[in-house]
Amino acid sequence: MNDAIDLRQLRYFLAVSEELNFSRAALRLHISQPPLSRQIRQLEEQLGVQLFLRSKTGVTLTEAGAAFLPEVKLTLLQAEKAIAVARASKGQDGGRFVIGYTTVFERSIIPNVTNELTQRFPDWHILSMGNYSVNLIREVQNGTMDAASVGLHSDTQDLAVEKIINDPLVVAIPQHHRLAAKRSLSFDDLRGEAIFWFERRMNPGFYDHCQAFFQRINFKLNVIPEPADHHIMLGLIAEGNGIALVPASLQCIKRQGVVFRKLREESHHLTMGIAVVWSRENQSPVLKTFLEQVHCSPEPCSKKKTPF
Repeated sequence: MNDAIDLRQLRYFLAVSEELNFSRAALRLHISQPPLSRQIRQLEEQLGVQLFLRSKTGVTLTEAGAAFLPEVKLTLLQAEKAIAVARASKGQDGGRFVIGYTTVFERSIIPNVTNELTQRFPDWHILSMGNYSVNLIREVQNGTMDAASVGLHSDTQDLAVEKIINDPLVVAIPQHHRLAAKRSLSFDDLRGEAIFWFERRMNPGFYDHCQAFFQRINFKLNVIPEPADHHIMLGLIAEGNGIALVPASLQCIKRQGVVFRKLREESHHLTMGIAVVWSRENQSPVLKTFLEQVHCSPEPCSKKKTPF
């Protein structure tokens, strides 16, 4: 068997992982569904792992698929960079502009301005990719990425930072859980509940911010390790394996068996702030236009969606 994995298979995997639907992914890739399904099955056979769970209600990433996803994104990004460098050396293209976005909130709620940037800069390759905030900050610092949306309370080092939105935390619980009958919840309601929670290394700043809040209210987390992909986590919640504190933006994911409840007013300052970060030394002509598009004043940020 030929174990070589080509970039096309990685692009197919990325499309399915972002769409979580083979039909939509095939439409996006401008191919029919059968060859897409065959390529994904072949990729799974070559890797020796199952990447997707397929059911009548949709497609979700397995743990192996969720671990594979960020590496695939980095591989494709590096391939694009290599192509851009080669073309630029021949004067064939203006360059590349890479936008990152934190995967802690639901990507589908964010309007996409890459099309507008592409129209304004037709000779440039405008790319976007998702990752954890700590990784995005590292990419912006080393120049692999031009700008990124990251979770606040992250250590942004010497990067320029502008807050653009607050995403309050809500509680995701099984539909038939005893707490589902309540319209809003307090942390007293959550005491003793098994709660999915992330490891500190994923976002040390936000982790410490939350831990300080929990200590102030004398609340002890009964932690279940959080899966890398929120679609997998919601599936586990639907099965009754725990509850989770998640950004309110994830409510747009219609997961059967999961309901969301607001936290009461005393917890309103426990939010997932989102900010744009970039290097002040970045001289890309695209950056200024991008920052103009994402800029918003502090007051309307809670209502305004980030435009990328």
